[in-house]
Amino acid sequence: MAQITVSDDILANIKDQVVLITGGSSGIGRATAQLCLDLGARVVIGDLNPPNPEFKDTDKAHYLEVNVTSWESLRNMFDQADKLFGGIDHVFANAGVGPTTDFLDINLNEAGELEPPSLRTINVNLLGPLYTINMAQAYMKQLASRRPMKTGSIVLTASASSFQNFSAGDYTIAKHGVLGMVRGLVHKLGTEGIIRLNAVAPSWTQTGMIPADYIRSMGVPVQSPEAVARSVVLLFADETRHGEVIYSSEGNFWEVNKSEGGLLHMTKTLLFDDDILEGVMRNMNEQAAQS
Repeated sequence: MAQITVSDDILANIKDQVVLITGGSSGIGRATAQLCLDLGARVVIGDLNPPNPEFKDTDKAHYLEVNVTSWESLRNMFDQADKLFGGIDHVFANAGVGPTTDFLDINLNEAGELEPPSLRTINVNLLGPLYTINMAQAYMKQLASRRPMKTGSIVLTASASSFQNFSAGDYTIAKHGVLGMVRGLVHKLGTEGIIRLNAVAPSWTQTGMIPADYIRSMGVPVQSPEAVARSVVLLFADETRHGEVIYSSEGNFWEVNKSEGGLLHMTKTLLFDDDILEGVMRNMNEQAAQS
């Protein structure tokens, strides 16, 4: 796999661009917002909860309340972001919650009948990014003529649990789905050439979702959200990156999806030629659209 060095020079490309971040009030989202502001970008922070009291709306930064599981709430955020800054160049679909259920729990109502499992984590961590991608690409295509860079970008928050066994039930299921979003959409977006789609896959990172001190006491390293933020902004700033997944651990970065020795490289030894399969799928989609 290819280890990546994130240089300050490439990050500087986002100066004066507009970045919209869901889940931007804390953790990785808040660290990414601050890095973007430090680099001269304009930032919209979308979250159910406002940032800490030190955050103030300015001509460069604005907080908007959003529920990523609500289409109307997302649309309102994108509308307001466009009105505030006259366009959207990059979107970080980062809003997320921790595990809720492993889907094996048995829940009974008062009558002793089986109740369905909670879909809270699936709705936020899987449906939320899907809604955000669909909304983002629609707005960004419409506003492409205002964009200083040739391409805009969408970055998703995946996880190391996107490609490993991890006993976190619905969280792991959703994060595998985020990796599937990159793989399921990368060809069409690449053909259109307007929007790039990538993901970050952090290992243990100090956010409000994990007991960082306990994890460290078990001998497991925990990185800062500021480290992950650098990988996010790299994917905004580098127009050559599309269909990539950057794994981070202890502030070190590797591209694990497309690179030599990465996940897709390993599957090529097992599967029929994926370029041919992709062509077959595209032809099937075209025929279905015409029927």
